[in-house]
Amino acid sequence: MASMEILHLILLFFHLIGMAIIVGCYFATLRNPRVLPGMLHGAYLQLVTGLLLVLVLELGSDDINHMKIGIKILLALAVTICAFIGVRKDKRAGITGSGRSATTSRAPSAVLSHITAALAILTVAVAVFV
Repeated sequence: MASMEILHLILLFFHLIGMAIIVGCYFATLRNPRVLPGMLHGAYLQLVTGLLLVLVLELGSDDINHMKIGIKILLALAVTICAFIGVRKDKRAGITGSGRSATTSRAPSAVLSHITAALAILTVAVAVFV
């Protein structure tokens, strides 16, 4: 096995771990949805490993679908931005470890939690079906 192929598989593994973190955090907070910091870390992991995967593919001899890569990068940026804004909203509202603030019963990032998870799943759909 060539070293580039091994690097590609390692990056792909961590890319999928990032996706699993986002979706796992979403399902963990489904009763009281909010954007967990783990979702933001998973989004960062997906964005960085995705860009590195593109770099490895560009250095290889394989033919690359640049349209698919562009769509995935835009979706990954949208996931990262939504997760970042959601975590920031929760910090400003003073959300505690249980997911509840002193003033509200619903986290300010509830809608962003749904959007982040939906965009992350859409990113995987583009990767698989396009």
